[in-house]
Amino acid sequence: LDAAAREQRAEALYWPYPRAVAAELSALGAAGSSPVLVAIHSFTPVMQGKRRPWHVGVLWDRDPRLAVPLLAALREERGLVVGDNEPYSGREPPGFTIDHHAAAAGLAHVALEIRQDLLATPSGIAGWAQRLHRVLEPLLALPGLGDPAAGLPYRLAPVVR
Repeated sequence: LDAAAREQRAEALYWPYPRAVAAELSALGAAGSSPVLVAIHSFTPVMQGKRRPWHVGVLWDRDPRLAVPLLAALREERGLVVGDNEPYSGREPPGFTIDHHAAAAGLAHVALEIRQDLLATPSGIAGWAQRLHRVLEPLLALPGLGDPAAGLPYRLAPVVR
């Protein structure tokens, strides 16, 4: 594609999502909230012939405010294999959504990777939505989540089962 066609494609397919994320974060901030960004992606169960054992991965870099307690909470869930920066790393290469919208603004953030075969049915999707709601809800009330200068280490809030 030439430069004009690439730009047209980016305007049609790429930029609407980052603009929507920016608008939502701005609206939440204007309403007096301290937004938290959770990016959710999926990964293939097998890559280059190797089975990937993780059910979910928590990807993060320098900000442990949400990632560390989320790792602990997910590891308390029965039967889950939880990766810490697995199957991908939140450190390198950087991800645009997290780095651009959250890290640069000092917002608490994390990226989750859920194995695709666990999301292959409506019931699988609903199950993960319920699990993430149950696990994240108490974590979002952690003191200091909205303040990047908050003291660490964390005292984890109890996980509601």
